[in-house]
Amino acid sequence: MLHRVRTAGVTAAMTAATSCGALAILAMAGCGGSTGAPQAGPAGAATTADGAPPAATAARSSLAGRGLAGPGSASGGYGPAAWSAGPRLPVAVSEVGVCLLGHAVHVLGGYVAGSAHSTTHLIFDTVTRRWETAAPLPERLDHVAAVALGGKVYAVGGYDRTGRPSPRVWLFNPVRGTWSAGVPLPTPRAAAVGVVLGGRIHLLGGIAPDGDTSEHDVFDPAAGRWIPAAPIPGARDHAAAAVVDGLLHVAGGRPGGRTTHLVYDPVTDRWQTLPPLPTGRSSMAGAALPGRFVVIGGEDAAETTVTARVDVYDVATARWARLPDLPTALQGIGAVTVGGVVVVPGGAPSAGGGQQSDRLLTLP
Repeated sequence: MLHRVRTAGVTAAMTAATSCGALAILAMAGCGGSTGAPQAGPAGAATTADGAPPAATAARSSLAGRGLAGPGSASGGYGPAAWSAGPRLPVAVSEVGVCLLGHAVHVLGGYVAGSAHSTTHLIFDTVTRRWETAAPLPERLDHVAAVALGGKVYAVGGYDRTGRPSPRVWLFNPVRGTWSAGVPLPTPRAAAVGVVLGGRIHLLGGIAPDGDTSEHDVFDPAAGRWIPAAPIPGARDHAAAAVVDGLLHVAGGRPGGRTTHLVYDPVTDRWQTLPPLPTGRSSMAGAALPGRFVVIGGEDAAETTVTARVDVYDVATARWARLPDLPTALQGIGAVTVGGVVVVPGGAPSAGGGQQSDRLLTLP
């Protein structure tokens, strides 16, 4: 896969956004997580006393009942608890899009059995702890960004079956169990990161038809169109992202296994540089815990070695610390956060796309 650098001259033209109300994070191509605010789901959904939707609270209770949920007390975030294994995926996957809608983790596209471009759509119910094979994607994709907004799952861009970046956007309606076409991207993109911030989808970086891009596009569902926002400083793909306290954090990525750590303020439409990742890498997952940005796994700068390392950035102290390593090195992963539990489905235990995992890992 070629990773040529292109600096996009995108003009910032975004109106001020409100603070984060729902979030779905992708690594790689976009992944999901939480800041302690409600998870991605229908707008205006009811919440419990702790600010989480009832479904998310039920999911947290279900996970906690198995010793998998709840914050610890160690410095750096969530204590010394190790990762745990959950029910295995129906099929081993990597280079997937991952997002959370209510209490359901959606896993989209990716590599299966060493082959790229799949129509995979798996759903993990965090309350019943069961996997389901859902309506397949309308086309074969990998490196797709997955986010949840307004009660629907969005599959944004990715590599299509021809191996080219796609401009297409697909929406999954969980009530009807069907997919429909959404508003296409201004530029075809793959291996971008997507998050939901202030009721809008932010798609950052990725690989365009002529190489890596710094483009930052925002989808406003009320307007029904994509709006250009301040480009991310430095074109990149395969980065990690998460929303913490209403700000969008992006770290790492290709080319070169970046250590860059940037934060975006949707109110000012500006980027700021923060303390860098302790180790440069790409193809990792990003997730959010209260007041913390978590970066999970990934490949080194040479794209030959996969790591099990997990780092966490504390926004209050502006410092990085270590969390427990993954049980096995993984790249090509996505992550979501469910009631304080980080969930990582699948991934690749080796560099490239030759191997996939069917493990479901959770922390704590």
